[in-house]
Amino acid sequence: MEEVYHDEPEKFNHILHLIRDYFNHRDDRARITACMGELMRDHLNLLVRFFDFFPAEASEGLAQLQTIAATSVSPDSTIDDAVSYINTVKEAFHDEPAKYYEFFQLFYDIRYRLIDVAGGITRVEELLKAHKNLLVRLNAFLPPEAQRILHLKIEQRAASDINKRKRVASFIGKLKERFQGDDRHVYESFLEILTMYQEGNKSVNDLYQEVGFLVGTLWLDYTFS
Repeated sequence: MEEVYHDEPEKFNHILHLIRDYFNHRDDRARITACMGELMRDHLNLLVRFFDFFPAEASEGLAQLQTIAATSVSPDSTIDDAVSYINTVKEAFHDEPAKYYEFFQLFYDIRYRLIDVAGGITRVEELLKAHKNLLVRLNAFLPPEAQRILHLKIEQRAASDINKRKRVASFIGKLKERFQGDDRHVYESFLEILTMYQEGNKSVNDLYQEVGFLVGTLWLDYTFS
């Protein structure tokens, strides 16, 4: 915090003073958390992390912070919807707090156009690549320009996924047609390897190695038989 506020020493000292007041019960805690939210609203990632050091009764401060970030939602959504969405993202990244803090800052910056919107959306897409449902839901809470960019990216990703599925289905069909009878074990082994990968029981490196070994063994069989 001192590094962030190095050119605003008065604001930094004010924050320290509020912290002392909070823990020494010198002032109303609701007022203190509200003041903290106002002083640190340009650094929401720090503010979210800041509340981690507070006791449970300070949770209303984080709720106020989330409300700040969720204001000015689109007509089809409510502030409660936005806060609920943010909480869902926090839960999804419960074991990766750094990613949640980064997402939260991007969420705020994109909504209030404090950064390049296209660049911010690209980074959010990367953060949420393993949570496609959260990426789709995000669109409801963005300004129109950001909605158009994200909608286009989601459409492009969907088209890419469809093309990938078509290529995989075509390849599996050709594999099944090629390896019948005594060679059917090749097709079945490939399906087993692919299924284990899709279920998360095999890494992508293992997938490549085992399929490569399967194909290599098959090539040797045909070459020297």
